[in-house]
Amino acid sequence: MCFVLMSCMILMDSCSKDTEFDLASVPSHKDGIQNLDEEGVDCGGSSGTPCPSCFDGIQNQDEEGVDCGGSCANECPKATPRADALANSDLPFYHTFETEESFKNLMEIENNSVTVDYAFADPAGSEDLVTRYNRPEGLVADGFSDFKFQKFDEPIDFSEYNKFELGVYIPEETAFDGPFTPTAEIIFFDSSNPQFWNTWTVLSVTIEEGDFDSWVTARFNGGDVLAAATIYDQIALRIGGSNHQNAATFYMRDFVPKKSFVQEGTPRYDSYANLGFPFFHTFESSESGANLAEPDNGNSVTMAYGESDPAGSTDGVGKYIRPEGNVSDGFSDFKFAAFDEPIDFSSNNKFSFEVYIPSDQTYEGNFRSLAEIIFLDSTNPQFWTTWTVMESEVAPENYDQWVTVVFDGGDNLKAATIYNQIAIRIGGFNHQTGATFYIKDFKPVTE
Repeated sequence: MCFVLMSCMILMDSCSKDTEFDLASVPSHKDGIQNLDEEGVDCGGSSGTPCPSCFDGIQNQDEEGVDCGGSCANECPKATPRADALANSDLPFYHTFETEESFKNLMEIENNSVTVDYAFADPAGSEDLVTRYNRPEGLVADGFSDFKFQKFDEPIDFSEYNKFELGVYIPEETAFDGPFTPTAEIIFFDSSNPQFWNTWTVLSVTIEEGDFDSWVTARFNGGDVLAAATIYDQIALRIGGSNHQNAATFYMRDFVPKKSFVQEGTPRYDSYANLGFPFFHTFESSESGANLAEPDNGNSVTMAYGESDPAGSTDGVGKYIRPEGNVSDGFSDFKFAAFDEPIDFSSNNKFSFEVYIPSDQTYEGNFRSLAEIIFLDSTNPQFWTTWTVMESEVAPENYDQWVTVVFDGGDNLKAATIYNQIAIRIGGFNHQTGATFYIKDFKPVTE
């Protein structure tokens, strides 16, 4: 009896082992093996599970992105974070030069006289993508090689966006000489005009030698001239100057139009606020004056506050607009509101402000590149008979840049006891010429 029971136990054990072995060897769509009619491991065929591919819209396999990179034939697109940041803006056009496609309404023409390499490594060492600008050697485009974008279908509207920024990198080893210069230029022209250079507008910025081997944000202010332009339908970028045959390599990034360069707030006013000045005005805004405000009854010149710096910084400055015609008998000026009491000049009798004289105005006769401060008695109907006027002439070589003009009243002003108002005049007097100047940071000078 024991023998029979033992035989049964052996038989049962043998049957159990045979059954387990048979189940494990049955092919299925979940066994981790490519079998049956599968196209891959447990996928494809009748499995009901599609196999990973380079066209399935999913990042799988060894892909570096969705359906790109790794074993897929498609290269993954380069990241364009700077262009992405601008994508939802109201900018009419831009190009970040991260890749060939990182633009809005700006595309390279096919026959440019310079070549560019997109998605290039940043020479400054960041992870940003930039573009290399390759200027050819020899007499290419008569020495006026540039990079042109395709023309617009209609003339460009510059009424709002007439200022521009461009990132420029100039290698330190570049040997500039003669007309080969470290300049960046934006050219606006009429492509339908065979002699487009007769009507173009060229905005230029010079990169200082101390800024070589680093990125510089070049700012170009088209201002009123470009705002009024109605014929330009094409834009070109030129780096390295014109009328020469030098080969060169530069780098560029982020060509973006701007309505204004002005930073928020009144940082210069804030920096002067605790210095103890009895009065000052930075012209960053109509409110950026301490004890100095524009009078309620208007001025014979117009002051636009917080305007973009024509020299390209992010400072807000005053735009001084002198009217044309016989205004104030040709003695137009900008007056601050009168003080309640005569001004005490015993401690403060030396003053300065910064003035920018544009070179595109013809200074002749009584229309001069002259900056003046006038101290007067507003209670005197013939105030000009007792006023004190101090002047400073700006030389032509100092046009198109900020100049600090200093006015020293000395003992004469120190002794004055009747003046309760201050005026600023730019452009001379006794004439009817309309003109535009720029001003910032009127303040006393302390020794």
